[in-house]
Amino acid sequence: MADFTFDLKPKPRTALIPPPAAVSLARSLITEVANTWQKGSTFPHGVQTYSRKLLGEKWFARISIHDEPWDWFKAGICDNHTQNEAEYIDTLESFSEIDPGQQSGWKGIHARYKLAFPLTIREMPEWILAIQPDPDVKEFFVISIPADVPVHKNTVRGRYASIEYIQELPDGKVKWTMAFTSDGGGFIPRFVQNLALPGTTAKDVPNFLNWARKKYAAEES
Repeated sequence: MADFTFDLKPKPRTALIPPPAAVSLARSLITEVANTWQKGSTFPHGVQTYSRKLLGEKWFARISIHDEPWDWFKAGICDNHTQNEAEYIDTLESFSEIDPGQQSGWKGIHARYKLAFPLTIREMPEWILAIQPDPDVKEFFVISIPADVPVHKNTVRGRYASIEYIQELPDGKVKWTMAFTSDGGGFIPRFVQNLALPGTTAKDVPNFLNWARKKYAAEES
């Protein structure tokens, strides 16, 4: 655990740590966003963005609070995470599974994204841990780190690391915090890529809410 870090260095299966250890590290990072990260722009749906440097990488974050039911977030983000993302994130073109080996809880996903020009197609192999640490506490984490597995020939490898933390507040509202860093690869400088990232991640919030409203509100009626 001492050598495990959240960064963009692709990790082999052998580097994956047990879920409780990963959650402990993720909690330490994500709970500092509102207190110590630099506040950025505010977007619709009350999405507040943040940024800071971590281990030499530029990280971005967002925090938003919602009236929608906790169950929507649990079912839509924690359960079947990537399968659901493919339905509300337009750039996620397809994905396949990767064997995570012996580390139970982790899943391997080989995601293919069709990004806006000039980035075009990117493949991002990831190890993903989606976990509710205590079934009696309404909170969960989704942790994604780059996987050290091959990408298809003549395809550019992108790298992405993120932590999502969703919790139900005492008043019944849901707080959604996300922190991430990424590198689309290719010839586009990182600072140019970074300019678009706060707005891009902010759009994921209404995309998810609109998708969840159609899916879960219809099921409840």
